[in-house]
Amino acid sequence: MCLGVGMSSENPWDNSNGKKSWKQKKIIGKFSLNLDKILKKINGDQNARENYGKGNNGGGGSSLGIGWPALLILGALYFFSGFYQVEHDECGVVLRFGRCVRTVGPGLHYILPYPFEEAILQRTTAVNQIDIGFVPKNQQDENLMLTGDSNLANVSFSVLWKIKDNGIRDYLFNAKSPEVTVQAVAESVMREIVGQTPFTYVQTEGRADIQKKAKDSLQSLMNEYRIGVEIVRVELQRVEPPASVVDSFRDVERAQAEQQSVKNKAEAYDRDKKARTRGIVAEKINNGEATKQKIIEAARGVSVRFLAALQQYKLSPDIVSKRMYLDAMRDIYIGSRKIFIDDGVKVASYLPLSELMGTKKMMQFGEVATSRNDATPEASEGQKTVATAETDKEKV
Repeated sequence: MCLGVGMSSENPWDNSNGKKSWKQKKIIGKFSLNLDKILKKINGDQNARENYGKGNNGGGGSSLGIGWPALLILGALYFFSGFYQVEHDECGVVLRFGRCVRTVGPGLHYILPYPFEEAILQRTTAVNQIDIGFVPKNQQDENLMLTGDSNLANVSFSVLWKIKDNGIRDYLFNAKSPEVTVQAVAESVMREIVGQTPFTYVQTEGRADIQKKAKDSLQSLMNEYRIGVEIVRVELQRVEPPASVVDSFRDVERAQAEQQSVKNKAEAYDRDKKARTRGIVAEKINNGEATKQKIIEAARGVSVRFLAALQQYKLSPDIVSKRMYLDAMRDIYIGSRKIFIDDGVKVASYLPLSELMGTKKMMQFGEVATSRNDATPEASEGQKTVATAETDKEKV
């Protein structure tokens, strides 16, 4: 015959036909035995002892001595039944006649024994996971979501959540089944976001963006409902087309991949051509600038020389004029084959026989026409030179 602390994993306010909607919860403060039955048991034993005492010289006093220690032990057990231990990962709320009066943290605590107070302990540090959309293949139609571009997609995702700090009261008393609430709201939020997003974006580069939007929206609704739940993260697991159109979808994906490949090649070719064109343009601009600077510098040199010659001309006009005349004639006849001899200059007659013979041989062997044309004026000039020399000789 002893009194103990009763522990239950069921919500005392839950009328869901015996279903355990709250997990990892302990209720402390209920006796495992009925107090009335215990008192009747003690009274019955006491009456038996009194009757036995009357039959043996009226020893009723001894029966009272035996009953009072039992009552004292019973009272001590009743008093000490109010002590309970809260683990490091738990948080508790204390109910007094069904009304929440305080919350307690980890450690040893005391409550008034039943029926005055009782404590509900709940793990608050554990991260819970709800998987949504993981259904058998024959039931995948139940998991279809309509995307923003009017396509159907099988979307599965997971929600990781925990009880908020200082949110144990809201978690225990503001929602009958927080897990069911989180699951229903998460599915609704995901359907809303997917319904506004194209299928390709959901399946590829938009996963991180969708997960963030879903987490923020879900947390906002949890705060509005005040059920003491903190959303840790939302993870998209699988996004794929329905099984009935998966082959066609693969064909479309391959066509899109080929299109993207051709587009990338065209863009690379375009970038290469533009780079080459920019290089050619830059080269021409640089060459033009160089030519411009060259002409400018040459013009400056000419002007400097002209100014210097002008200063010399002012000092001695005749000498400078003659010099300028000679320089001009030199520039004019520098590429000419004609030889001009002054009348007062004596020269020796010279006939270039070797050159003439070389020209004759070239003509015989059919050399290029330009060589023949070059040789003929030389011979003519030689003859003219000889004739001029003979004339000068006769004059002398």
